[in-house]
This record gives sequence, C-alpha cells and structure tokens, in this order.
Amino acid sequence: MGVLMGSILNMKKRILILGAGREQCIAIEEAKQLGLYVIACDENQTAPGLKLADVGVVVDIKDPKKITALGREHGVSGIFCHAVEIPEVVADVAEALDLPGLSPQTARLCKSKHDRIRALKSAGVKVPDFIIVSHREELEREAAAFGFPFVIKPLDNAGSRGVQLVADHRGLVGSYNEAMLYTDNPSVILERYLQGPQVSTESVVYQGCIKTFAFADRNYGDVNEYAPHFIEDGINFPSVLAEDIQRRVLAEVNKAIEVLGIDFGAAKGDVLIHDGVPYIVEMASRTSGGWFGAGSIPIATGVNPLKPLIQMSVGEHADMGCLVPTRRLWCAQRYWIPKGSAIFNSVDGINLVGSMPGVAMFTDFFPESGVAIDKARNHAQRYAQVICTGSTRDEAILRAEAAIASLRVELTPL
Repeated sequence: MGVLMGSILNMKKRILILGAGREQCIAIEEAKQLGLYVIACDENQTAPGLKLADVGVVVDIKDPKKITALGREHGVSGIFCHAVEIPEVVADVAEALDLPGLSPQTARLCKSKHDRIRALKSAGVKVPDFIIVSHREELEREAAAFGFPFVIKPLDNAGSRGVQLVADHRGLVGSYNEAMLYTDNPSVILERYLQGPQVSTESVVYQGCIKTFAFADRNYGDVNEYAPHFIEDGINFPSVLAEDIQRRVLAEVNKAIEVLGIDFGAAKGDVLIHDGVPYIVEMASRTSGGWFGAGSIPIATGVNPLKPLIQMSVGEHADMGCLVPTRRLWCAQRYWIPKGSAIFNSVDGINLVGSMPGVAMFTDFFPESGVAIDKARNHAQRYAQVICTGSTRDEAILRAEAAIASLRVELTPL
C-alpha cells in the first residue's frame, strides 16, 4: 500500500503557491481539490497554509532566486500566487523554470504605476491626468505647477499604502514623507483628484479571451473619517451603475488589459466614473485581495475563478466555464477598521457572527492582546471581514454592517 501511495503522489503534478496566509488558503485548497501536489511557501512560519499544503516552506516569497531554487528542487509544473502583489516574482520564476505564465516585462509594466499609467495614456485609455515627481527637491515646484487637489502615490506598492489626498500646499511634505515609508523609490505620482462612484473588476485572460467575471461597487462609507487617506470598507453587488455606464467601464477595462499586454492569468481593475466617464485608476496583473474575487463574487454568483487560473498555471486546459454565473444574489462585504490608535485588548462576538442572518463568510485577523493598532491609513490595517447575502441589496448591506457592528472590540486608547 505504501509503495502504491508513493507512486500516486509521484504521478501528481506539483504546484508552487506563493503565500500561505488565510486568504491564500483558498487557493491551496482549490489546488488540492484539482489533484495537485501543493508546495506552499511564506515568510511567516505561522501562516496556516503551510500546514494545509502537502509541503510548507518558510522562505521570503519576494526573492525570485530562492523561489526558483525551491521550484526546481520540487520539480513543479506551475507557480501561482493569489492576492499578493508580487507578479514580477511569479513571472521571473515561471520564465526561469520554463513554466506557463505572464512575461516578466508585462508583470513589471503592471507593477510600476509610473510605467503603467504612461502606457495607458499613450494608447488612449482614459486615466486621470498625472505627473511624475522624481525627487523630493522637485516636489513643491512640480506640485504648484500641477495644481491642487491631487492624489499622491508611491510608484511601487499596493493596498492604498502611502496613497493620500493632498488638498493644498500645507499637506504636501507630510504626504510625501508618508509615501516614502512604503518604498525605496524617491519618485511619486501626482494624480488629478477626480470624484465619482468607483467599481472593482476582476478578469481572467486565457488564449486571447478576456472574461471579466467580477464587477462590483466599491463602498467608502466612512470616507471623511479616514481622510486624507482612501479606505474602502467593502463592496456592494451587483452594481447599481446604469447599464450603459457598465458597458463603457468594461470596454475601458478590456482596452487597458490589451494595452498592458496581460495575456495570461488574472487582471484586477479599479475604475472611477467621473462625470459619466470611466477612468482606469489601477490595473494589476494579479488576483484581488480582500476576499473580493475569491470571496464576495463567488458567493454571489457561483463562479470559481481560482480553478481555471490554477489549471492554466500548470499547463492544463483552463475550464473557463467556471466563470459563468450560476446564481445572482444580492451581496455586501464590510470590514472592521480601526478609527483611532489604541492597544487591542480583546474581542467578543466572533463565535456569534457566523450564525447571524445572511452571513456567508466571516474571517477575523485581530492581533494578540496588548498589540498596538493604528487608525487605518491603508487597506492592510483591517482586522475582520464579513460577506453577507440578502433578498435585496439594502438587506445585504444592513446585514453586513450589523455583523461588523456586533463585534465588541475592547481597546485602550493611546
């Protein structure tokens, strides 16, 4: 029996999955359901996916040389990463090991906000007006010439880290200094501040076909609470945008994907509609984080985007039929986000949230007691999420907000 089992395991294709946190566990489970032998890696030795995988390895997932060596050691047939902003690492390793994947050039183009927005604008894709400021010494002069208000962004980070609204000259230096906390690159992008509804999209690109399976309204219910930072506190599905606006958004998304050369895998977009015109704010060559494309949308529609993405990553035919909706539920997602800096003590009510009406998924990631938490300045500073369905959009929203409000979080203000 032992010899037979060993032979079966040797016959399985092996996949290397970068990241083994709670959200990445969804991808690990999907890969195992597909009959793959999973080698998962994470720099955090307590990451839950390390135990869930067939093999768990503690390693820096941002180091392409180490990941390439790991993939070669295990004879993997593919590499995959879910909800982590390291597309260039995935692409570099795939190229080095002759595995299916996106080209490293495209991955880097999509990762760099500077190169990406220039490429999109040059090709006629609608993006907010922008300038690039190369050094701190140029900041005041360039900002004055560009004009306030604008959004300042570091060039190479995600999750809204370092992204702020700069209303006037008084907030300029402080916003630049904060952006520099998240990068070693002294350059920043100044982007014209546009107002309007925003949507998140997610697409799978395979054999020349772009299939956008996720389209939802982004929710900024406490926008003033966190200003000048932009903290999204969930999504609402389906979108309430007019059908003609939705068609225009999808057309712009498709154009952006094609211009950037994303011809394999996932593409995640953020789109802002200003005066009826859709503008591409972000277009990344990866799956979304925050339980959107692999959480809210599958719950609401029945799609399974991870299946075809994992299949294509190991060279198998991608089942694009998994992206065809089998249901259409009203759905809302909300996060627990700190509104002040404090010492976290405890939280009650976690065990009750799952039994509340409409709750389809709940995940908490509160720290240990005694850990200091800050008022949210980016999307990494969220400590629980809930996804709810309802018979109407409003009911789904009310259920999600009630579920988050039911958490009794004990804090000691700083």
